[in-house]
Amino acid sequence: MVIRLKKNKEKAVLNFHPWIFSGAIASGETGIAAGSIVRVESSSGEFLAWGHYDPKSQIRIRLFSFDPSQDGTKENDWISKWNSIYESKKKILPKDTTGFRLFHSEGDGVPGIVVDCYHKTAVMQLKTPGALTLRDLLISFLLKLGYETILERSEKLEDKTSALPIFHTGSESEPIFLEHGIKFIADITKGQKTGFFLDQRDNRALVSRYAYGRKVLNTFAYSGAFSVYALLAEAKLVHSLDISKQAIEICEKNLTLNGFNPEILGSRHKSLVLDSFDYLKTMEANFYDLIILDPPAFTKSIATVNQASRGYKDINMRAMSKIQKGGLIFTFSCSQHISFDLFKKIVFGAAKDAKKRVRILHHLTQSPDHGYSVFHPEGEYLKGLVIQVDGDI
Repeated sequence: MVIRLKKNKEKAVLNFHPWIFSGAIASGETGIAAGSIVRVESSSGEFLAWGHYDPKSQIRIRLFSFDPSQDGTKENDWISKWNSIYESKKKILPKDTTGFRLFHSEGDGVPGIVVDCYHKTAVMQLKTPGALTLRDLLISFLLKLGYETILERSEKLEDKTSALPIFHTGSESEPIFLEHGIKFIADITKGQKTGFFLDQRDNRALVSRYAYGRKVLNTFAYSGAFSVYALLAEAKLVHSLDISKQAIEICEKNLTLNGFNPEILGSRHKSLVLDSFDYLKTMEANFYDLIILDPPAFTKSIATVNQASRGYKDINMRAMSKIQKGGLIFTFSCSQHISFDLFKKIVFGAAKDAKKRVRILHHLTQSPDHGYSVFHPEGEYLKGLVIQVDGDI
């Protein structure tokens, strides 16, 4: 099946961008089923790429190969590609780390496929019709790699409603894995995404560098991973704050796994089942000197970027207003539609309105196993800054 592009619409493909939008297509769409492999040609009929077709998405074709001979029909070609990615990921993982992202969709040249690995458990998200056509082959591949439990947590697609999570072998619902030698639980059946936010690995390690002797507030704490790192780095105290009781329960399990029994931690740790926005408004001023702001994505659409920007500005302004002089804020946005430039402008606006002198110490992004293609800058979804609040202007 051949899709031909409109004249002068080839530039993005020639630059190896993996998406073709509906407006770029001139002909060839009639009768093509969702998930089908299509050959993409220029307006003059020259080969450009191979991709999976999705008639219900504005991103009509997600490209997986720019090689005329790699048309996606041979299972061995996929297996060879996946093996190459696996070997590459093993080389960039830190010591004593068994939780990592094996496949990162467009970032690894496998659009629509996300696989996170937790020790002997692999969790798949198949986000496009094209990815779903590779489901059985992917399961077989993961089994051959030695994963004992394989769970599918595909997001809802318009042409396929995800069933409940399905185990293909094994039955462990909370696998324990290592990150820099630290133990964590992945809540793979009920937790967010695939059960844990592996993309913050390096940023958690950076918290360890600054946490010693500090009073730490971990807002939107989820599994409490930042809190565990801070306590291991001998923070004076850590408060883990999340609106979800289930999240706080996982947080406390992770504390226990690493030798911090919540019942005997005493004044060094407190779990708070509260709304982070409300707490930042009412918390005691000049109490904390390290605050972590790692909220969920405030927008998943370009249409709500302005609203999301106000949310990010609000939490940053309140943290800046209440933190001790000289205190540090680790602040993040995981909203794809919030660019790094926009995020810095939001932090600037928060500092201006809070009337605080603020310095940027670090620019942060997702961990290396979540790397994004130089040809697909949209893959840089996690943005973060470490800022120091030096006092009033």
